[in-house]
Amino acid sequence: MKNFDPHYNDMPKTELHVHLEGAIRTQTILDVARQHNLSLPTYDLAELNKYVKVYEQMQSLDAVLEAFGIFQQSITSPEIVERIAWELFEDAARQNIKLFEVRFSPDWAFHGHNLDWDACLDGLLRAKERAEREFDMAIGYIAITSRGMGVDSCTRTVDWAIRHRGHFVAVDLADSETKYPIRDFARPILKAREAGLKVTIHSGEDTPAAFVVDTIHTVNPDRIGHGIHIIEDPRAVDLVRERGITLEVNPWSNYLTSAVPTIEAHPLKQLFDLGVRVTINSDDPEVLETNVNNEYRIAHEILGMSLEDIAACNRYAFEASFIPEAQKQRIWDKYFSA
Repeated sequence: MKNFDPHYNDMPKTELHVHLEGAIRTQTILDVARQHNLSLPTYDLAELNKYVKVYEQMQSLDAVLEAFGIFQQSITSPEIVERIAWELFEDAARQNIKLFEVRFSPDWAFHGHNLDWDACLDGLLRAKERAEREFDMAIGYIAITSRGMGVDSCTRTVDWAIRHRGHFVAVDLADSETKYPIRDFARPILKAREAGLKVTIHSGEDTPAAFVVDTIHTVNPDRIGHGIHIIEDPRAVDLVRERGITLEVNPWSNYLTSAVPTIEAHPLKQLFDLGVRVTINSDDPEVLETNVNNEYRIAHEILGMSLEDIAACNRYAFEASFIPEAQKQRIWDKYFSA
């Protein structure tokens, strides 16, 4: 479903919600496996795609998360982390993404091969600096804490992000809301906010609107990842709108995880029409075989948003971006203002 139609590709873009761990090229997985003697179900590129990409709607978010095992196994060294990030930035540049926020969970991504977090961060910073220089884009990193790894992991991740807050723009809390409620993680998340980091929370992806309301009342996030199920409760819509909270929406991901029954049923346009500040993102572009151009195509050709509507979503993304103001304003003035 990757799309490079000039109709969408030529538009400069801001992307706020993409996971580094879900953006590893299949060829890179093969290269790493051969280099490190890792076991794969197949060493044929086309066949391996059947194991590492989700092409059809699955039963649940948890079922999609199972597809990440091979991706996690591939994160073998700080040098590979740097390569993965650089290749993601290359792919972003091909789509004319100019403001780009990338998130990753250090405890999830780096623990499989017991990697040093600081060494991996050094690799990520080298890739970022190179991409900003060569592609004239602005990039921000977000540190994710994965609910399923527990509160101690959350605390460790937040403390690490605070120590390196010159290199992170925000923290995020991801993974199953049903199993791991927001109240359990409130203390470290609020600590991150007090230290000057912005906060975005995965909420309302495969859970009812009440979970988003609870998230807002508990940690008052700057943004919500997904959040689409607020459409089920006008009071939740009002709360998000009144607080000025921006939603990081990922239409194709929401369809593949069965967060919506059909792609036509996705509430992106409904939320936009209700005045919610929605943005359009790809989530896990390699796992889900999508990109931002494809998400724009879905918004325009399937959900009925005009190109002017999509441009407004881009403006919302710029305004809500956690990238430092001077950096993002320079990019906006150069590429978007016209």
